[in-house]
Amino acid sequence: MPTDYVQEVVKLAAPVNPTEQPSHQDWQTVESELGLEFPADYKALVSALGSGRFGDGLALRNPRASSGYIRLSRDALLEFQRLMTEAKWEVDVSLYPKTGGFVSIGHVDRHAFLLHPDQGGRLLDQIVWWDQDYKEIKDLGMSISRFIHDLYVGQIREEWAERLRQYFWRGGERPFYVR
Repeated sequence: MPTDYVQEVVKLAAPVNPTEQPSHQDWQTVESELGLEFPADYKALVSALGSGRFGDGLALRNPRASSGYIRLSRDALLEFQRLMTEAKWEVDVSLYPKTGGFVSIGHVDRHAFLLHPDQGGRLLDQIVWWDQDYKEIKDLGMSISRFIHDLYVGQIREEWAERLRQYFWRGGERPFYVR
């Protein structure tokens, strides 16, 4: 039986009284507003945990978030696109609202986690990590919950993953999840 990574991450997070948990209706509203469809895995993870962050700050965008920093909305994505355009990164990245542009679903400092629309431009299915310091974009080839799980437990053994694991959790000094 395949691993349910959403449940594995929720177990690791052990949320106590999660807040700002989006409902099915919240997801329908934001998907309609953006003209996009988010992966079930991402929606289930954010719905289970609500607003919070992994380790030292990885926050996933949430349509119910009271903080504009992590809200998932058209205005928030337009602001992200504006900030990234002004920064003039050396990697050319097409961002929402451009057709086929990447959609920001999470970030911490100069690391962004993005989804890329499929060929039809509507279903978001490919998660990528954008490391603005190393000017690198990497297709992660897995769901966000599997990525968080595998990164935390050390199953991604590449050098960039070790750097990111240390950055998020400081060698186990930081909690897995903070509300």
